[in-house]
Amino acid sequence: MDRDRHPEDDAFRDGLVELTGDLYRSLVEQVPAVVYIDSNAQLPDSLYISPQAEHMFGYPPERFLADAELWRERTHPDDRPIVSAMWARARQNGSAFAFEYRFRRADGREIWIRDSAVPVRDDDGTIRFWQGLLHDVTPEKRTENALREAEQRYRALVENLPAVVYQVAPDDDRRTMYASSQVERALGYSLEEWLDQPDIWVELLHPDDREPTLAAHDEHNLTGEPWSREYRLIASDGRAVWFRDVATLARDPQGRPLYWQGVQLDITELKRVEGELRAAKDELEIRVAARTAELEEANALMSLEIGERRRAEDELRATELRYRVLAEQLPAVTYVWSVDPSDESAPYYTSPRIEQLLGYTVKEWETDPDFWMSRLHPDDRQLVLTAEIRSETTGEPFSLEYRLLHKDGHIVWVLDEAILLERDDAGKPRIFQGVTIDITARKTAEARATEADERYRNLVEQIPAITYIEIPTPGSPDESRLVYLSPQTREIVGFTPEELIADPSHLLWMLHPDDRDRVISLNASCERKGEPFDCEYRVIAKDGTVVWLHSKATLVRDGAGTPRFWQGVSMDVSALHSAEDEVRALRSRYEELTSRKTSPQRPGD
Repeated sequence: MDRDRHPEDDAFRDGLVELTGDLYRSLVEQVPAVVYIDSNAQLPDSLYISPQAEHMFGYPPERFLADAELWRERTHPDDRPIVSAMWARARQNGSAFAFEYRFRRADGREIWIRDSAVPVRDDDGTIRFWQGLLHDVTPEKRTENALREAEQRYRALVENLPAVVYQVAPDDDRRTMYASSQVERALGYSLEEWLDQPDIWVELLHPDDREPTLAAHDEHNLTGEPWSREYRLIASDGRAVWFRDVATLARDPQGRPLYWQGVQLDITELKRVEGELRAAKDELEIRVAARTAELEEANALMSLEIGERRRAEDELRATELRYRVLAEQLPAVTYVWSVDPSDESAPYYTSPRIEQLLGYTVKEWETDPDFWMSRLHPDDRQLVLTAEIRSETTGEPFSLEYRLLHKDGHIVWVLDEAILLERDDAGKPRIFQGVTIDITARKTAEARATEADERYRNLVEQIPAITYIEIPTPGSPDESRLVYLSPQTREIVGFTPEELIADPSHLLWMLHPDDRDRVISLNASCERKGEPFDCEYRVIAKDGTVVWLHSKATLVRDGAGTPRFWQGVSMDVSALHSAEDEVRALRSRYEELTSRKTSPQRPGD
């Protein structure tokens, strides 16, 4: 503030006291803000400040009038340079000043104020002084900051999940309404491409999965039942990416469908592992430019600004709510996991879905950081803890299927996947974020399928016959392209299944020379017409013996009538043929003997 006193300022101050009669004094000193008048100097003097200053700042007006430096000294150090610069620009241009900045009260507490001022001019346009208004906006700032932090927290929670979070319309094309940024990492398509092309999901379905997946999609759209399915999508580079897709249908208060909300997990690696096991997974600012003499207009402008701020707060609340809904209504448990439970500054979060999954409320689950460990199935504990320690040590993703114990004691199978979100100052893993999905139904189905597979395998491999599956070869009837051959092959013909499967031409050298043309001709006819194969013939076993086989096979077709494979059985009928040979020999001997007895005898015989 200007330390040089001017006689005209003193005269003005004396005249001001006389001018402000009871009416104007009451009007100025009862508004919920501080009114002030500053001189028009590069370092201005405070010529007047209303009594509300003591309530707002903890200093009586006299302190500001007596100490020209007090206001600048109490302005927050980080805001002081920009406030000075904006005041200098306003004085240079003769334009209104409006800014929000922090001020330290007499008791040390920090508050936010909105400072608005306009120049008051003489008749010739010369600026005589500045008239301003100070308003405490601390509550609004706190609310705004809290909403922004909440929005950022839930946005980060959704967008850092190691999965694609989405909302799609309940229509035939499964039109995407929202998708998290992980879709780009998973499939190579940008978020804009995913949102701009309504039917992109349908277009990217793997041809082998399209029809059953679309049929299931239509069925769930019709019934509204929760969606859970595994299928492949084609990535931008041509790769087939496996996803486990879980979603629930959100409805409005009247029960009308709004959108499907779900999560897609990339289970390509898990699928690869499963395949190996089967064969050997998102400033508000308003300028106040009005004379403070027109206080009613100033109040109206402040009301407009407050309304605008409330609109912004509503937008922030809506955004925060959207990400909260996404995080907390997913058909899976989302969580934030801290490597060091004693790190009180680390975030810790478990979504309310934990109660639906395991029967425990969030409060029960978060009472003890090690509570999760106590719910591990005893048979899985060592495996899970080993994987957890490895991720905590190296920072590599955590991905495991294991069992947890429900509050009521029953077993729940889960797929648990987490990625590293943050490292500490030393570079060590600090915070992981993940998602836990209930896969109990799939595991139960797999167990039943394995049991059924074992039962039928035993039936196939214990009958006294060779069972086989053969690929149709209509252009090469002398070949036998086997894809399965039961173990009885070794016992009946001496060759292992692997030896015959590896050589499609084995028919040519195994068939008995006297039967070869007949069998190959019949095979060619059956291949061409698709009629059942039924034939008895001889083969040369590995030890050189002749084995009679009775082979029967039927052509299996798909739903469109296209041949898929021959399924057949070959029975060893050598004993039957030996018996028939013996019967023929006995009959021949009998006829010979009978013939001798009935023939005339010559003398001397």
